[in-house]
Amino acid sequence: MSEKQILRIYGNSSNSTSSEHPSFNFSRSLKRPKVYATRDFPEHCEPAKSLASCSRNYDASVNEAVSPKEEQEKMDRKKVKEALKLFQEIYKHLSDEEKAKRKGEFIGARRTDIEAAERLKKKGKFIHSKKQFGHIPGISIGDRFRLRAELAVIGLHRQYTSGIDYMVHEGKKFATSVVNSGRYENKAKTVDILIYSGQGGRKGFGNKAEQVDQKLERGNLALANSMEREYPIRVIHKCHDKEGSSYVYDGLYFVKRFWREKDQGKFVFKFELLRISGQEKFSRRNPIESRKLKSSCKECCVVGDVSEGRENMQISVMNGVDGEKPEIFSYITEVSYPEWFKEIHQSGCDCTNGCSSSIRCRCSFKNRGEIPFTEKGAIIGPRPVVYECGPSCKCPPSCMNRVTQHGPRIKFELFKTESRGWGVRSRSYISSGSFVCEFVGKLRQIKDKQKVDCGQGRFSGFVKLGSGKYDASSAEGSSDRNETGFILDAKESGNVGRFIGYSSSPNLLIQRVLYNHDDERMPHIMMFAAKNIPPMQELTCDYDHPVDQICRFQYRL
Repeated sequence: MSEKQILRIYGNSSNSTSSEHPSFNFSRSLKRPKVYATRDFPEHCEPAKSLASCSRNYDASVNEAVSPKEEQEKMDRKKVKEALKLFQEIYKHLSDEEKAKRKGEFIGARRTDIEAAERLKKKGKFIHSKKQFGHIPGISIGDRFRLRAELAVIGLHRQYTSGIDYMVHEGKKFATSVVNSGRYENKAKTVDILIYSGQGGRKGFGNKAEQVDQKLERGNLALANSMEREYPIRVIHKCHDKEGSSYVYDGLYFVKRFWREKDQGKFVFKFELLRISGQEKFSRRNPIESRKLKSSCKECCVVGDVSEGRENMQISVMNGVDGEKPEIFSYITEVSYPEWFKEIHQSGCDCTNGCSSSIRCRCSFKNRGEIPFTEKGAIIGPRPVVYECGPSCKCPPSCMNRVTQHGPRIKFELFKTESRGWGVRSRSYISSGSFVCEFVGKLRQIKDKQKVDCGQGRFSGFVKLGSGKYDASSAEGSSDRNETGFILDAKESGNVGRFIGYSSSPNLLIQRVLYNHDDERMPHIMMFAAKNIPPMQELTCDYDHPVDQICRFQYRL
């Protein structure tokens, strides 16, 4: 069926027959919730029947007369269904057309969903030609949409890619809706509070894009102006389930406050959105959960940054189990060495322009004649010890043999599990071989047979290092140096690595690394991705099968 035939059949929405749309949930009641507002809307902005609700008391009696308000609600619902059905017909036609062109060959991506919406727009088939505040007639809280372009067709959110939609009134921009798609670091602070990240902050496109400070302009300015006037904002969440992704309408929010903070060295805007009271709540039995932001819908942030600014990026703590916070410990980013420790240094390389496997390099020679990392910083493969360039080397900080010493570059998040205590996950994708983090603690010296006090903490972690003689006259422990061993103790002082849990099918591998000294009995314990790790997947290690002689003893009460 051609596009003209489709428009001929469905072009007059008032005469077309309503039918259920496969990607839209119409099983919910037509009852609209009561919503409270503090200010009126501009008249010409066409508020969706104002913020006042279309709530009603419904009696299921078949003989009950339908009020004019109820009849209008049914008509609004019918228009939405018909518009979406028309969109799906054109979208399917364009998609089939695109598949026929490809015939198994790769062709540049084509956004047939946006193209279908644009064709409807040119034909004047969009619902509500003007943008408006408040609820959209015919849309209920909890309704789900499979494609982002459908939001534009029904007037819920007119932007195809931008997360903030806005309109101009009296020379000022005011936000009408936001989409929480998971592209930025948005998170549900509580059940009714959403911390929304501002837009912008990237200069250029693709791989050449650079991160810059966000500015108070466009959508960011519109959200700030909406806070001042107390105008409501529609919030739509992108959710993921077994059937794939979808967009769920969550209702109306107010902007309570906003601020600027640093993220990866650049300023970004954060907006605290507060859900307006009196709106419909979601049933836990309903498969549509608007706050399933790639994590549990019950989770809330209990600690903003467990590292207290010591890491390159904040590490938030999420808890959807009991609301408690991690036990207090001292966050450190480097191994804490005792006074008796003496660094052993050897001569470094002379590669002033950076090390390479193709030239004569001392560090390359110690690594079996090759640099153990790729140009993107991924480890080539596990080995007993990796020797990175150190303080005695003449190569620059950008040398490809300096990877782990620069610290992690991943947006971590701690979260509470149902039965295994705290875990660690990444909010971004981690490719196989990438450096994740170091296991950091206090270096201690013990006898081989000495028992290690695990204390009473839930996460008292130890890593056993090497053993052998240690000739420092101030070294602690027994006079018998042959039985001396070393451990990293993260019971009281450590970093995010102390929260990484055990798994028999891990996604991380442990690698010994040396760079600031050459004492192989006391290596740095580095963790790398053993496979491609998708966002929000727990990070785990198999401490029972370490590289070479590394082993870890972790105690969880």
